[in-house]
Amino acid sequence: MRIYRIDHIGQVAPELEPQVALLEGLFGFRRTRSWENPAEGCRGVRLALPGNPGHTWEVLAPAGEESAIREFLDGQGGRPGLHHVAAEVPDLGAARAELEALGVKPAAGGAGGWLEASLSPPGRGPGVLFRLRGPGDLALCGDGPAAPATAEPPPQRAERAWAVPPDAPSLGIVALDHVCQAFPDRDELARWYERLAGFVEVWRTPEDEHPDMADLVLNIPGSTICWEVIMPRGEDSFIERFWNKNGAAAHHVTFEVADWDRAMAACAHHEVPAFGENAGSTDGAAWHDTFIHPKHTGGVLVQLFWEERPGVWVRSDKIPPVA
Repeated sequence: MRIYRIDHIGQVAPELEPQVALLEGLFGFRRTRSWENPAEGCRGVRLALPGNPGHTWEVLAPAGEESAIREFLDGQGGRPGLHHVAAEVPDLGAARAELEALGVKPAAGGAGGWLEASLSPPGRGPGVLFRLRGPGDLALCGDGPAAPATAEPPPQRAERAWAVPPDAPSLGIVALDHVCQAFPDRDELARWYERLAGFVEVWRTPEDEHPDMADLVLNIPGSTICWEVIMPRGEDSFIERFWNKNGAAAHHVTFEVADWDRAMAACAHHEVPAFGENAGSTDGAAWHDTFIHPKHTGGVLVQLFWEERPGVWVRSDKIPPVA
């Protein structure tokens, strides 16, 4: 199976407007589409990602009496979180056949307009949910004729209490760098993704660099977004605890910012604390990274980094545990 483009990252929230306001305000995302489709049981908004042309962020909230989004939230104890990664494949039928041959059982979504499947190795439990569609097929949630996407007029938005002031400071995000997944064996998952969809390993930490974790980074062909795999090491690894609670789920999402001081000032302005900050230099060029807790982002652990020169940030810095 070949993935040639990541379309969007999908997030679920119990209430749409406050989550969108956070993403527009603190994160600086820009709303491009909104819709409501009781037949599919969801309302949604698409937002453009700074620095990632063609990639968007999607927020879904329950609507109507029959809602898979409501079921997802109930299964999470009502907590919001990352829901899916949407991607395009050259041939949806061929993708289904290849997935089934590998023991992955995709389900049809949106009246059969796309496929849904956890793309983690069978037998390892559910992992990150992927939504797949064919080229040029506007069948993903919010795109098809059953759920027309409409731009909301700015005056209508400005009247709402959750509207974002036009001069509100934002993080200054310039790119969505990678999605990180927890897994017990990084090499097993890397081989699986290479066999499944041609992911290519580009970087890894030495196994003994950190006492409680090791990681590697994979390029997704056709995408500027990478995929990181972190695995536990030692007797009391925070990744082991995460795995025991969540399985092969997405652990965090990482964004690059243009100016570190601006990003931290935006967090302070929006009263969103950061934690676990690291700072250092590589070959004389400085870098910083930090995290924002899921309770301040709508259920997604967010990592921010800045680097003085491209390629000097050290991805292997310790990722703090999240309660």
